Formats: sequence, structure tokens, C-alpha cells
Amino acid sequence: MAYIIVVFCILGIIQGVTEFFPVSSSGHLSLLEAVPQVNAIFGATDTSAKLFLNVALHMGSLVAIIIFYYNDIIKLVTGAIAEMRKKHYGTHCKFASNIIIASIPAALIGLSFNDFVEKSISSPVLVAGLLIINGIMLIASNTLPKKSRKCEEMGILQALLVGLFQAVAILPGISRSGSTIIGGLLTGLEPEEAGKFSFLMAIPVIAGAGLLESRKLGTINAFEFAIPVVIAMAVTFIVALASLKLLVAMLKSLHLHYFGYYTIIVGVAVLIILLV
Repeated sequence: MAYIIVVFCILGIIQGVTEFFPVSSSGHLSLLEAVPQVNAIFGATDTSAKLFLNVALHMGSLVAIIIFYYNDIIKLVTGAIAEMRKKHYGTHCKFASNIIIASIPAALIGLSFNDFVEKSISSPVLVAGLLIINGIMLIASNTLPKKSRKCEEMGILQALLVGLFQAVAILPGISRSGSTIIGGLLTGLEPEEAGKFSFLMAIPVIAGAGLLESRKLGTINAFEFAIPVVIAMAVTFIVALASLKLLVAMLKSLHLHYFGYYTIIVGVAVLIILLV
């Protein structure tokens, strides 16, 4: 049990760091599970337990977003409700609508290509290649000029563009946060605003993905891992909250290229190990 807790906590740390840092959490977890010692545990673990862990780790990340952006979320929700009651659809309703619009592409593609994504996760070579592509995108984004548009000033087409960037990130190895922040920068959002929109639009996506996965949960053996999973979830929450604070601070200077160098190095290293 102690060994399982250690492995699950390592997965939780990786999830917490990579969920918000633009380095792809799904790509890292996929590569980690290919490690023989980790795979030995997961090979002996039934599907329900794996799903249980996956859902729990994502819920830890979700709670971190809600806590970090709590004031923005309350302001957005109460403002949108007040505007709807007055039948005056102002900036709050527009912001909320843009989040919903931006979530649609990922939802549609996720439902349509879920089987393909699950198969691609099992291919370390594909994940490594996508990590390299992810790095190139991040390095290129550092050359984009900084603009000053706020989230409330986005139009429908701009929100849809960010949503399409999020849909691409369904591939393991392509960072959801990185691609959506890049999409936000392309629409003219200032870096911190691009980060805020990216993480607020992650709430329905992560919650929806968690709900979709939880429907597959069985009752046999899954809860035998309840204690390790709950501990790993707590670790994910703490690490994710710290990572989120650090990334938002880094966005002020738009230092995404550092993460790009990292994912390229990881991708190349994995390809060398697997193919040489």
C-alpha cells in the first residue's frame, strides 16, 4: 500500500505541475505510465481503479482553479445573473457566453474522437512527437506582440478561435493551457488576461471530462484504492495551486518559451530512447 501511495503521489505531483504549466499533463502521465515500475502497478490495477485515479487527479486540478480565481468567478456569475434579471446583457454575460462558446469545439471533438485519443495515449512515440510540436508552438508564441485586450472585450469569433486551440490540445503532448493561452494572445488578449480566460474555460472542460469518465467507473476494486487516490488528489490540488500562481506570474513577462525548450528536450530524449 505504501508503494502505491508513493507512485500515486508522484502522479499527483506531475498532474498538478503539468495541468497548468504548458507542458501537457496527459503527455507526461502517458510517458510515466510507460515506465516499467509504474506500469507494473497499473497493469495489476483494474480499469475502474485507473479511471478513479484519473478523475480524482483532474478534480484536484479543478478545485485549484476555482480557489485561485474564486473572486473572478463570483464576480462573473453574480454579474451575469444581475444583467439577465435586468435583461441588459452587458460585459459579464458576454464574458460568460464566450467561455461557453470556447468550450464547444473541445466538447464536440472530445466526444467524436475519444477512442482515437485513448489509442494515441498508448503510443509514446506519438506523444513524444507532439511534445516537440508543443515546444515549437510555445517558442513561436514568445515572438507575438503584447496587446491589451481584456476578456470582456472578446467577440464570438475570437472566443471560438481560442476554443479551436483548446480542441487541438485533446491530443496527448499538446498542452491545453499552452495552446489556449496562445490562442488568446492571437486574439489580442494581454498575457494575464489570456491566462485567465484559458483557466476559466478549463472549468467546464475539466468538469465535463471528469463527469464523462466517472460514468465508466465500476464498483469492483475501484474503491480499494480510495486512500491512495484521495492522498494523490490532495497532493495534486496543492501542487496545482502553486503551479497556477507561478505561471500567472510568469505570464507578465510572457516567458512561455522556457516551457517550449523543456518539452522539445523531453520529446527528443524519449524518441532517442525508444528509437535508437
